[in-house]
Amino acid sequence: MATSAEIIEADVAIIGAGLVGLTAAIAMAKQGKQLVLIDSHANRDKDWAPTTDHWDARIYALTEETIEWLKSLGVWHYVDETRVQPIKAMELWEPSRNKPLMLSAEDAYLPQMGCILESANLMQACYQALEASNVQLTVASPTSLIQEAHSVEITLDQQQHVHVKLIVAADGAHSWVRQQLQIGVAFKSFHQTAIVANFKAEQGHQGVARQWFLPHETMALLPLPNHMVSMVWAVSTERAQTLLNLSQDELLGEVSNVSEDALGKLSLSGEVVSFVLNQQTAESYIKDRVVLVGDAAHQVHPMAGKGVNLGFRDVMQLASMTTKLSTMQDIGDYHFLRRYERARKLDVVSMNTLTSGLDALFATSSPWLQQVTGWSMQKINQQDWLKKQLVQTATL
Repeated sequence: MATSAEIIEADVAIIGAGLVGLTAAIAMAKQGKQLVLIDSHANRDKDWAPTTDHWDARIYALTEETIEWLKSLGVWHYVDETRVQPIKAMELWEPSRNKPLMLSAEDAYLPQMGCILESANLMQACYQALEASNVQLTVASPTSLIQEAHSVEITLDQQQHVHVKLIVAADGAHSWVRQQLQIGVAFKSFHQTAIVANFKAEQGHQGVARQWFLPHETMALLPLPNHMVSMVWAVSTERAQTLLNLSQDELLGEVSNVSEDALGKLSLSGEVVSFVLNQQTAESYIKDRVVLVGDAAHQVHPMAGKGVNLGFRDVMQLASMTTKLSTMQDIGDYHFLRRYERARKLDVVSMNTLTSGLDALFATSSPWLQQVTGWSMQKINQQDWLKKQLVQTATL
């Protein structure tokens, strides 16, 4: 139990112990930084006990860049690799054509195009790596934040006062830190809901991630080990309500219609969950002695499967820059943080443009645009050099 008015001093306070916050703590601890990691909930997936008949509804598609980085942090050592599925290829289906756009790891002379794994698997690995880094997780909620010339003070609900040079806000889409600093967001609703469920497939998926593009609708069947697939089906919010009210057999029928039974009969495994899809970008990623990372800074459409990788790239960039600071340099210096912000904004803008553009393109009802889209995908199929470029882009 904390004593009255306990004062904690450190270099950095990280608010939020999700995947992005945990990896930020691990990365900075490896640099010898004095850290305080703060979250109101602790060890949410630390005691994860996987079973062969239960798969986490929330999964991530990690790029090769992310995997290599997690290995460098020591996180991957704790991942249960029996529940990790390499992506060998991607099939992109467009309704006006009978053949998909095929992108394979072999097109770019790569062993794989990333992997699929469960959120809980990666979370427990991060917690174990955190323990090995000797970083203390403080279970508390921040109640106030005061910015001063040479430091920032956070007051916690346990009567603790934390004094640091820099706050890393990794506290999610509804970031308390961002709201305290009155940083606005550019918000875009896709008027879509994602329906997520896991299925046992009759036929082997061969490590292929399959995606179907329909007008304002996208379905992905992402491969998991043991003939399992994870479905992420983005549909209009109105259609989502209809689908969620169907019986299990009726829902399976709808899924089979869109996927054209590509993997044979599917059997539902576990619960069906849903979440609303929005795009949200903070107007600024920094404030005096504060930097926003992960969902606190940006949320993107899941169509590209890049959301968590984008958050990890925030941490990669920040850690790359902080490791070059001398002990005499101020980690919370505004000009230093401004360089970080400039480095990250182009990546986020590019991803927002990609996902919004794809959504608009496949949402079109224009017959000629649909024909052009289908024709373009088939032409890409015929160009080995272009497929190689696309695969290399998809793995970063």
